[in-house]
Amino acid sequence: MARGRENRKEHILETALRCFNETGYHLTSLDTIAHAAGISKGGLYYHFQSKNALFIELFNYRGRKYLEQVHAYARGIKDPAERLAVFVSRASNILKDNQDFMRFFLEFMAIGARDTEIRQVMTDYYKMSTANFSSIIEDGIANGVFYAENSCDVARAVYFLSMGVFFTYFTINPDFNLGDQHAIHINNILRALKRTASGSPD
Repeated sequence: MARGRENRKEHILETALRCFNETGYHLTSLDTIAHAAGISKGGLYYHFQSKNALFIELFNYRGRKYLEQVHAYARGIKDPAERLAVFVSRASNILKDNQDFMRFFLEFMAIGARDTEIRQVMTDYYKMSTANFSSIIEDGIANGVFYAENSCDVARAVYFLSMGVFFTYFTINPDFNLGDQHAIHINNILRALKRTASGSPD
């Protein structure tokens, strides 16, 4: 029964993702999602107390799946440079298969500019993401692979570049591949960290 409830919840979330991507947060009602999912509105309320709660849970659900896939590839790699390279490479490839989530991510960010609850969720995601990158960079510094005066500054640069390329990709008619461009940005940072460590000029 627990597995059945979880499956229904996942079905609702995946349906909600399509609805939000098609019409946006404000024009998507719980009635619309319930109809598309083939359940009653009462059945929807059994899992989610409000549209905002569903919106946030969808972000957390798909965000967790994305990060778990990325971390699974990098886990166990001891060399910090290789771990960061694999992390970036797999993240870029996974992005290609999850562009529906990235489009939703953009909508989530836009709503978060005015909604304090969603803004806090985005703040937590920002802190978690920068902490993950900072940890890899600090490990590289400790092992003499990288040099950086402040790993947090570099981690923030990684995050800002990532958000920038996502935002641009979904708001223009792009002339670039999302995953490839993201990899170029991060690999340039990786090369700069290693080049500085060798004592060569920037």
